[in-house]
Amino acid sequence: MLLALIPLVFSQQSPAQLELPSTQGFPVERIERFEAIGQRFLDTEGLRGELQLDRDLGWSKTADRVTFDRLVLGHPVLAETVKVVLFRDGSAIVEGQARDLSDARMPSSLVSQGSAEATAILAQPAEQYHSIQGSRLAWLGQDLVWDIRTKVVADGTWHVDTRVNAETGEVLEVRDLRVRRHGGRADGSGDVFIPNPVQTSGNHNLKDSNDSNSAVPASEYFTVVLKDLDGTGYLTGPWCSTSPTSGRVKETNLQFFYQRNPDGFEEVMTYYHTDMFQRYLQAIGHNNANHRQQKADVNGTSSDNSWYDMGSRIITYGHGGVDDAEDADIIVHEYGHALHDDVQGGIGGGQNGGMSEGYGDYFAASFYDDALVGEWDAVSYTGGSLHYLRRVDGEKRYPNDLNGWVHDDGEIWSAMLWDMRMGLGREAADEIIVEAMSLQSNGTNMPTGGNWLLTADQQLNNGAWTPYIEWALHKRGIKSLGSSDITLMPSDSSPTPGKTVNFTLTASSHPGRPYRTLVSLQPGFRHLGGAYNVDIHVGLDLLWVPSTISGMNGTLNGSGQGGFSLSLPMQVQVAVPVVFQSAVLSGPTTILGISKPCAVRGGPY
Repeated sequence: MLLALIPLVFSQQSPAQLELPSTQGFPVERIERFEAIGQRFLDTEGLRGELQLDRDLGWSKTADRVTFDRLVLGHPVLAETVKVVLFRDGSAIVEGQARDLSDARMPSSLVSQGSAEATAILAQPAEQYHSIQGSRLAWLGQDLVWDIRTKVVADGTWHVDTRVNAETGEVLEVRDLRVRRHGGRADGSGDVFIPNPVQTSGNHNLKDSNDSNSAVPASEYFTVVLKDLDGTGYLTGPWCSTSPTSGRVKETNLQFFYQRNPDGFEEVMTYYHTDMFQRYLQAIGHNNANHRQQKADVNGTSSDNSWYDMGSRIITYGHGGVDDAEDADIIVHEYGHALHDDVQGGIGGGQNGGMSEGYGDYFAASFYDDALVGEWDAVSYTGGSLHYLRRVDGEKRYPNDLNGWVHDDGEIWSAMLWDMRMGLGREAADEIIVEAMSLQSNGTNMPTGGNWLLTADQQLNNGAWTPYIEWALHKRGIKSLGSSDITLMPSDSSPTPGKTVNFTLTASSHPGRPYRTLVSLQPGFRHLGGAYNVDIHVGLDLLWVPSTISGMNGTLNGSGQGGFSLSLPMQVQVAVPVVFQSAVLSGPTTILGISKPCAVRGGPY
């Protein structure tokens, strides 16, 4: 199962931004140019300090990106990265936390480094082995601290940062760096689940049965090509290596055919799905997004838990309950953390940590085209007739459903991304989402992340998908539309067979005006193209959405509202997104305004 992390001690305020339409006049040398732009941000915000290079992230699809640490009195400010994003047209956006440290002062006396390191070790559980990896002085708010990184070796391996007050010796914060889930090349072959046997069979009654081979029918295994293995006989290639795994399997003929009981099966699962997801990112044009060999330990802990360690950048999968690496949803979820860490330049706390969980869930759902995440993994710890870790089509909204627990808060972000995907389709949505992730900083929260999605669409597509993105952000409460905007909102975006969906049209500026609704299976840049009053058939004529449904075309009431209801037959699933959009008219042909496109996609659950 995926365990929630305790929220970090520091709170997350909204990040500040500086937009520069032109960067002429700044230094020509690349890093100096970025540093000067970042320093302009500090000066504009009235912040003391200077910058020190943190990460050179290189080019995303639309921008060159560098992150800096802010130094005050020569020491870095924790959780305060300044990210400079320079677009191809010479414009730039700088984002960072604008914390006022004008009162920060060096203590008159300091706890020694050795004493602070001993305190950090004592702050950890006694049954774990810890070794010091590095120490530095840094600012945690107004407090100067020893920032001490330790390597933990227990049931798995990971890293922990401990912050010890440099004046008093008190432990102020402990940060676990795990982002957890609650030769010549040649192709090989092997058997895998795609993505897991519950999803492919539709059978939620499957059980782990103590890792028994007989627990899963042979029909749920699929033979796949394991691309670009290095020829050593191990599962190592350009985008994945299981080298941290103890007792690795080795097949000199590169034929890796196992059932689920031996750990070799989890190695094959991890290699195949990690490799395929990275190749998918490259196929949609992201050639600098975790563009490296991702190392994974497929049996690194006996607990029913998995994590991505920001210290080592290794993914560890657990083998309590259903072995986590038997479920490709879990594999891609954890890879989503590695991707987020890589392109954003580190994962922050607060809402940014919740967004990371949302990204992981979303990418698993999007890649395998199913709103339920981790169905097979969840059979060991969930009851009822349906098993899943989380789902990306829930009802949570920002900010009322925030509770400070990253996995819970991530459900808001993943649901918004899923709403967006329903309108755009997988490839168009994922291209924008990864690009936006590449532009934002580790201080980005959900509203600012919404702005970055719109910026990414503007840079990639001249804003062609903006109406769909704005609808998704508005639906989840992340970014409100203006009072003059027209909205069409379904009561349920994921209806099950037999469900009735009520659509509410709101156009407060146009009371008493006529409106017409268009229904489409083909989202596209022309959001309301073609004739009005069209009839369409969804699927193989199983669902008919006629223009004669009461309220699809009508007249707004005195408050500027209208609407209609759509009932699904019991035997029908809306397995592909259906997009609805309404136009408010003046007379038979003149359009006064158009609603943001809204999307509905149903399923069996």
